Amino acid sequence: MKIRPVAEVPTSANVYSVYVRQRQDASTQIFSLDYGDRLRVFDARGTLRSTRKWSSKVRCIAVADIEGEGKDALVGGVGKQVLVVDHRGSPVWNIKLESNVVACDARDVDGDDAAEVVVALQNNRVILYNDDRDAIFTKTMREPIADVWLEDITKDTELEVVVADKTGLVTILTAAGYQLKELQLGSDLSVFAVLSFSDRTLFISGNHSSTLRIWDLDGNEVARLEVGDTPRAMATGIPDDISDVAFLVVSTKDQKLSFWEVQESGKVTRSEKVILQQIGSTKTVLYRRAIKCGNCGAPASPEASTCSSCGARLEMIEEYAVEEYIQESIDSITSKHNRIKLKELDRILRRTLPRPAAYNIRRSLQAMIQSDAIEGHIDGNTFVRTEPKKKIPTPSKEDIRRVKGTLRDILQGTDTLDIRRLERETGVDRGILRRTLIILLGEGSIKGSLIGDEFLLEKKQDINDFERKMLDELETWSG
Repeated sequence: MKIRPVAEVPTSANVYSVYVRQRQDASTQIFSLDYGDRLRVFDARGTLRSTRKWSSKVRCIAVADIEGEGKDALVGGVGKQVLVVDHRGSPVWNIKLESNVVACDARDVDGDDAAEVVVALQNNRVILYNDDRDAIFTKTMREPIADVWLEDITKDTELEVVVADKTGLVTILTAAGYQLKELQLGSDLSVFAVLSFSDRTLFISGNHSSTLRIWDLDGNEVARLEVGDTPRAMATGIPDDISDVAFLVVSTKDQKLSFWEVQESGKVTRSEKVILQQIGSTKTVLYRRAIKCGNCGAPASPEASTCSSCGARLEMIEEYAVEEYIQESIDSITSKHNRIKLKELDRILRRTLPRPAAYNIRRSLQAMIQSDAIEGHIDGNTFVRTEPKKKIPTPSKEDIRRVKGTLRDILQGTDTLDIRRLERETGVDRGILRRTLIILLGEGSIKGSLIGDEFLLEKKQDINDFERKMLDELETWSG
């Protein structure tokens, strides 16, 4: 590893937050907030490009395209609020929280071109928001949080949430909030950054000394960097997705911003490869483990291996893994919306999932197009679907009439609809039944979870309303 200084820029006040914005045209912008109430923008060489007045009450900053329209927005934490201001200076978000925001980040987590926002709060909570301001997950950490990052640790295009607490413990979470790995970086941490290269991820930590420490995924220290004074904030970035060179920007207590270039000349170690495989395997298990106990029916956390209620071992959902279910949902949703923005597809898709999940819509669509599972193309931030190649057996009006009575029989005394049984007793194709349920879930017309070939109705779901919505949607298939 080679680290060389690029520039050192004096500032009129201490900089307490920095952020590196990597634009699609490969240009780099470094944003800094200081106690002189200034927001400054630099390039990667340390040249000041612009400055504007900005309140020092904003405790953190991130810059990203929140609306998915190709325009950057500023994200900040101000007291107990998350604020997003668009490129015109108009407010987009103003979410009030129960505790002060201490750190934030914003990146496109799910491939819909609209960035998600993650915030860390003073009360140890982490919240990941979708671009429509819905919380994808919220999780309470054990210790006070120093920083939070969104990064593709597993190199599978699905971003993870990386949380560093002040004791030096770093926790890697999926974008659904499930824990993948913990590692200890020393015993004291006040500033933190993720240093990502094409095939390697490193962590940088600092405390009250002038020395930054660089660690690998296994928690081994691999390098040190002297920055001259106590670090106040850090940010990193890379020129492109395959680069072996990264930018590092450090704010120090002596009112300086230092710009560094980090070249990763070493290869990924065998130990790091094993750890990446373990993290990937853990992610697969979490997203395929049942969300209710097959023995007693109690709700179960995917992070647990056994049921907390009865102790039975939780089984895996083998038939419909997350990626397969997501592709089925995309197929169902786009059959009704044949021209749809990716962020709207994401919004509908999230309502169909039985639990929070990490995915990349763009990648899923591209895989479906290449495999001929779906016919269409991605036009910028919009998916355009053409006529499907495969014809689905449509139900007859007589089959649909049989559904009305059969639904009630199956749901008698239970909240679970057996789709296979409904198919056998009515003649309506299982694929049509599943697609109907997915569409209704995505529209918010019904409440429940589709798991394998069982649909679990929420307790507040009215049976009469559920039956009517099912029949109305099935009628659209019969023409």
